[in-house]
Amino acid sequence: MLNPSLALLASIAGILILLRLRAHPGLAIFAGSLIISLLVLPPRFTPGFMLQTLLDYQTLRLLAIIASALTLSRLMEVKGMLTELAASMERIGPKLAMHLTPAVIGLVPMPAGALVSGTALQDLVKRMGLTPERATFINYWFRHIWEFSLPVYPAIIMVSVVLSVQLSSVVTTLLPMTALATAIGAASSYRILKLKKAQQTGEKSSGNIGYSLLRASWPVLLLVPLILLGIDAVIAFPATLALLALQQRAKRAELKEALKYGLGPKILFFLYAVMLYKTIIEGSGTASALFSDMQIIGLPALAILAALPFLIGFATGASIAFVGIAFPLLVPFIASDPGTNSYALLLAYTSGEAGVLLSPVHLCLILSAEYFKARLAKVYRYILPPLLPIGAVAVAIYLIAA
Repeated sequence: MLNPSLALLASIAGILILLRLRAHPGLAIFAGSLIISLLVLPPRFTPGFMLQTLLDYQTLRLLAIIASALTLSRLMEVKGMLTELAASMERIGPKLAMHLTPAVIGLVPMPAGALVSGTALQDLVKRMGLTPERATFINYWFRHIWEFSLPVYPAIIMVSVVLSVQLSSVVTTLLPMTALATAIGAASSYRILKLKKAQQTGEKSSGNIGYSLLRASWPVLLLVPLILLGIDAVIAFPATLALLALQQRAKRAELKEALKYGLGPKILFFLYAVMLYKTIIEGSGTASALFSDMQIIGLPALAILAALPFLIGFATGASIAFVGIAFPLLVPFIASDPGTNSYALLLAYTSGEAGVLLSPVHLCLILSAEYFKARLAKVYRYILPPLLPIGAVAVAIYLIAA
């Protein structure tokens, strides 16, 4: 049998190679799980781990929560609630709308969501005379501020499950990073917008904008306090979905479409692969072995906590992927016996999210830049400066706490 640490590194390399070859992340992680199991354990152990993971309560819980979250977002889209959100944003001041439109639409997790907010901003961008790169940056950045901490995002939910930590605890730990990303992003966009004035369209605001926003986004606004109050996510998400279906009087065809999206086999297999990876890593003792070996060679935990999530986030362009691949390996650093190390959690997640935001395979970045006809290299000139202080703050917090 191979040294457990080497087997783990071979697994990570295999995953990254498969991702580079454009294999589905679920398939890549599943293959990585098999690599570890076959290199470290007798072959007869592998089927047992696969069945154990499939029947495990935490796996079933994760599947239920993520399926409910995705079904919820799809039903909101089908019922036109996201379109109403965008329309409401157009009725407020142009500079504020440039920030709030992607931020409010970002409350709902969806693939390529920056394209939805970009579509809503198209006319406003033209009236303000923004360059494609500046428009792409503002739209892309504020679409993703919630991904640092909002409990409706699958990656945040997965952190809770992988680390066996209350979701409310994960949210409160990471919430300052959303506030920091918002503040630093606003400072950057202020310099872009301070000399810009939008041409008037002649349309006047009418009605209650606050009520329109509440009517279009109430499911997400309900979920956040429920989670923070300690209501189990496996109860909060399906309950909110049921309330949405009743309130919107969703038709059978609409519910079928939303459920088909939420129960997509690819995402379900991906989640199963993540939990299998976690089970095999824990069962084979590879994470503990890597931790011991790193202590022996004197590699600082800071380097591992920052580099591993960043590299995987950059390689995959997906938060759910860096959490699923990196966090099972980081359990000894974050979820130790005395309790969760919230500073290590903050550093690891922030680093991974930075990698995702910089990733050239991030669907939101690619489609948003393409929509505004922006040059990706120039967009990076706007994304990188605000990301650097965010990463520096996460490192400083960890060092000071350590």
